[in-house]
Amino acid sequence: MHPFITLGPRIQLDSWTVMMTLAFVAGCLVALNALRERLGLARALVLVLLMVWGALFGAHLAHLLFHWGSFSGRHLESLLTFWRDGHSFFGALAFCGLLLLLCSRVFPGLDLWTTADAFALGAPLGLSLARVGCYLKGCCWGIPIADGHPFHGLAYKLIDNHYTALHPVQLYSAAAALAIFVVLLGARTRQRVSGTLLGLLGLLYGCARFFLEFYRGDTGSHSLFLESLSVHQGICLVLIPASALFLYLRLSGRSKGFRSESRTPDSGAA
Repeated sequence: MHPFITLGPRIQLDSWTVMMTLAFVAGCLVALNALRERLGLARALVLVLLMVWGALFGAHLAHLLFHWGSFSGRHLESLLTFWRDGHSFFGALAFCGLLLLLCSRVFPGLDLWTTADAFALGAPLGLSLARVGCYLKGCCWGIPIADGHPFHGLAYKLIDNHYTALHPVQLYSAAAALAIFVVLLGARTRQRVSGTLLGLLGLLYGCARFFLEFYRGDTGSHSLFLESLSVHQGICLVLIPASALFLYLRLSGRSKGFRSESRTPDSGAA
């Protein structure tokens, strides 16, 4: 654990806060760059700031629901201080999706799927930096690791009064998120139908998160589907086929439920 970043004898910064700030800045810059040509800089900036609030609020709301018993007697207080630690990426995705759907109905000229693609592109880059923050803070820890494992010695936690070596699952997650960003970046150069980046994000992240959950040591709740799986794995079991179906419908041209636009190859790069 490295909870603080020391800049001088009297200056220490909270490492998780620093990395979360960098995560939002990086993700927002990617989304802003993808949106500004279509919406204009001012409108794109307002939308990005709205999504930042939505991501923080939705992520903390989901964390509160997933760990309801841990906040006994202070649920409202915790909800109002949504910027504090305790966030779920699934909650951020769900709440921002609802916000985008509402914005696409209220604001003229705002295409739902094109806008969602812009944020889908920035999300994994931000998540990668955020997971590094989790590693530095020591949250979202992994299960115990064998002595001969190549990553032995990277992460420790005090368990039963003994420092136990753990899988650095936060770094696994950071690497997976960065790989997803690279895949989405490459897919965007060949994209012909809007919404496909969103579908790819759901599919790839769902698969990665389902696998990585087996290495998480902080998951206490279980899925409604199978007792042996975590609640996040249960969500992945819904997210993966839903994303695959969404991709099929978008690519086959059968998705007509929302107003959308096809994009051209030269519509801007992130």
